[in-house]
Amino acid sequence: MQFLTYELAQEIVERTMKILNSNINVMNNEGVIIGSGDSERIDQLHAGALLVLERGESVEIDHSSVVSMEGSRPGINLPILFNNQVVGVVGITGEPEQIRSYAQLVKMAAELVLEQSFLLERVQWKQRAQSEIVNQLISEEGLDEEVIKERAGLLGINLELPRIAIVMKGSDASIQRLIASIQYEIGREDLIGVTFNNDIIILKAAVVIDTNKDINTFLKRVSKVSSNTILIGSGRLAEHIKQLKSSFDQAKRAILVGSKLRPNRSFYRYEDYQLEIILAKLVEDEDKTIFSYYHQLLDQGRKGELIHTLEAYIREGGELNKTAECLFIHRNTLRYRLDKITELTGKDPRNAKDLMELYMAKLLHDIS
Repeated sequence: MQFLTYELAQEIVERTMKILNSNINVMNNEGVIIGSGDSERIDQLHAGALLVLERGESVEIDHSSVVSMEGSRPGINLPILFNNQVVGVVGITGEPEQIRSYAQLVKMAAELVLEQSFLLERVQWKQRAQSEIVNQLISEEGLDEEVIKERAGLLGINLELPRIAIVMKGSDASIQRLIASIQYEIGREDLIGVTFNNDIIILKAAVVIDTNKDINTFLKRVSKVSSNTILIGSGRLAEHIKQLKSSFDQAKRAILVGSKLRPNRSFYRYEDYQLEIILAKLVEDEDKTIFSYYHQLLDQGRKGELIHTLEAYIREGGELNKTAECLFIHRNTLRYRLDKITELTGKDPRNAKDLMELYMAKLLHDIS
């Protein structure tokens, strides 16, 4: 397996050259220079590196021996180890006596860069694998449960656990920053993925007794991390993996409806907007003109007072005293406004059925 690439070798060179003022060369497991502070030496064969690869130990080259060693200059060449295997060579140009004290430090730096690169690649592989699983679980296509459970099992994820779908929407730039930030908030059994349109999806495992409290706490933490630049929605608990698609759809609708009704918030739970979401779905395919009477209220009264009155009346559950207090008006003024709403729309807010229709009309207007 080729552990060292040209890009990684050059990264080792650039990092280690900051340690001391000497040229650094990195050779692959065939003794070819693939990274160097001297670009003209790239792709040259390094005889000193071949000796290191053969012996498995450091080799010092001074002025007297450099003549017989092709592609070499005075310096020290040390093996780069990974998992106790020699995978390459790092060479320091200079008189051995002058650079010997730095040699082990450069070797350690090279091996650290290699290890970090390997770990990063593993993390990125795991993220890609999780993302593929998440997208399969929320897709419309047929789901092969056994296959996807097996794939998740390889990542140490148990798909038998109940989960809640959480959707995060934002700009491409903020999404990339958020992915890095929320890694510390993700549990061991949680799955995280990114959709084709750059939405982040978390399938959060419900492993606590009070799931609602746990999810609320999680949403608040994530919202804080994202500095309120991301819209977050959560669906209902999915007891089975086939229900995750529904939970995902609910989370998206929670954002769609919630962000229109409460734009000052940053996260929206499906349970908090369930009625509004259901009503919105009911009227989606209906003739929108049936609610045209609502527009009669938009331009009526001082500063839209009839709309504000209707909103307060709905919010206070039709309680006249509470509504009047909320609006800082007399009960008689409130009655006058309710009568005016009835006159303009043909719907009396004091009638339960009419109030429901007015609320549906208002909802359709707000989310359109």
